[in-house]
Amino acid sequence: MEGTSHAPNPTRIPGLNSCPSERDEAEHGSTDFLESTIETIAPDLWLTYDGVGLGPLRADLAETYWRWENSLPVMAGYARQTPESLTERSAGLEARLEGSADQTRFTIYRHHDDTWAPVGMTSLLIDDRYRTGEFFIYIGEPDNRGHGTGTIATTMVLDWAFHVTALRCVYLEVLANNAAAIHAYEKAGFRTVGTRRRTGSRLSQPASEVIMDAIPEEYTGPRLVEAAVLGNRQSLR
Repeated sequence: MEGTSHAPNPTRIPGLNSCPSERDEAEHGSTDFLESTIETIAPDLWLTYDGVGLGPLRADLAETYWRWENSLPVMAGYARQTPESLTERSAGLEARLEGSADQTRFTIYRHHDDTWAPVGMTSLLIDDRYRTGEFFIYIGEPDNRGHGTGTIATTMVLDWAFHVTALRCVYLEVLANNAAAIHAYEKAGFRTVGTRRRTGSRLSQPASEVIMDAIPEEYTGPRLVEAAVLGNRQSLR
């Protein structure tokens, strides 16, 4: 896999590194000296590998998600034609935080200078009847694009999808002229299974979409979930 090689342990128990709360301030005095920004607070991480981490969605990152998703590269990648207001995005995030039975959503982090910084989002929209999931991802921070972060995060989500959520198939659609994304998905374990002609749009021009999928029997990435549950570090190889 690509990426840095100085990641900490492959898994962490969520909840051990939370943000200062009003109760902390009441018990210990002002916490202003902690400079509790999203860059300095250690986030909860469910899985980490090769300098990339996956953690839950965070209400305090609503404005960050909104900024990422309304950048022109992300809007073009999803063929969105209108920007979204911060009010609308915040309401949508609140709904997602309250209902997760048919979705698995992650914040993507990158480890740098002893800090885990949020850099993007990824999600699985689950069809429980057929045990399938539609995959989405974007890297919101420009400096983290093209360095393997998306590939590693995609592999980690597949590990989660197959070994936690017990999905039979994960699929996605990507514009046929997005060669870099297709290559990254292939490296993570997806295969091309078809093409839909002229069903997408790229810079206002019609574009075909490539359909890709991944199944658990073909998964060859690191088994981070297995390592976390069984304590078997051999699974990481």
